[in-house]
Amino acid sequence: MTTVDLTVPVTPATAERWRDPAERARLGALLSVVSTPGATEAEIAEAARLFAAPPAARHRALVEAVAELRRAATESGLAPDEVEAELSAWKRERAAARRRP
Repeated sequence: MTTVDLTVPVTPATAERWRDPAERARLGALLSVVSTPGATEAEIAEAARLFAAPPAARHRALVEAVAELRRAATESGLAPDEVEAELSAWKRERAAARRRP
């Protein structure tokens, strides 16, 4: 995913919380969802719910989403190996993006 830095005025307490790269990534993902043209109220509500959820709940949601994607891929005729190859490539891209300054 391509991202750009954006300066947004926030309170000092909020800025302190967002010093953590993981918090910035979570907030960026939330803002991307809620500001995407065509985002539904349900998608925005789910993004807000996950933003405030504990890590275990976010992980469960991710596992469920991946399982649903696998089911959809299988129904579309994609072989499990093709899905695994795509997921592996995506994970490598994400890891490389995190290592970049």
